[in-house]
Amino acid sequence: MSKKYEVRITAERFIHNELSTCAWHFQDIANTKVQSGKREGLALDMMASLVFCAFSIEAKVNFVGWKTLQDGWPERTNLREKIDLLRKTLNLNIDWSERPLQTIAQLKRFRDTLAHGKPEIVDETKVTDIEPDVWDALKGQWERSVQQDFMNRCREDEAAIWNALLEAAGIELHETLTSGGHSLSVLET
Repeated sequence: MSKKYEVRITAERFIHNELSTCAWHFQDIANTKVQSGKREGLALDMMASLVFCAFSIEAKVNFVGWKTLQDGWPERTNLREKIDLLRKTLNLNIDWSERPLQTIAQLKRFRDTLAHGKPEIVDETKVTDIEPDVWDALKGQWERSVQQDFMNRCREDEAAIWNALLEAAGIELHETLTSGGHSLSVLET
């Protein structure tokens, strides 16, 4: 007699949880390095936190949009349009010229600069009265965002937007968690 198995799997997998945890993890590493004075790899940790924070906020916006608009959610639309749609749909009183959206717009520009990396060519000559820090000439424009205060502000503002979206949409925090289970039955034949 051979056995057969009936397997049932149910799951709701929400990537925003892992992305947010990664952003927090690298933020914690960076802040700990700053406090201890051990700066090796600090800029890389801050950069990783910022990138994961950008991914996280987009995934969270997509989650709330999916929950509230379901099949009407425009998955392929840019982040600004998605947030504007949620602002209108949920009657949210937040403005792009103020925090937290102002921070998120800056974070999105940073993320896009990294994701769509292009060469940055500088060729200039100038005369100065003070000896310049020539190492600054090697820094890319995106590096200005790799700062502890910006990283921490991004995480604060990500949380502020997330909480505002959840409250406006009437979504309980437990509904945002990945969950699932499985069952296995042996079928005798």
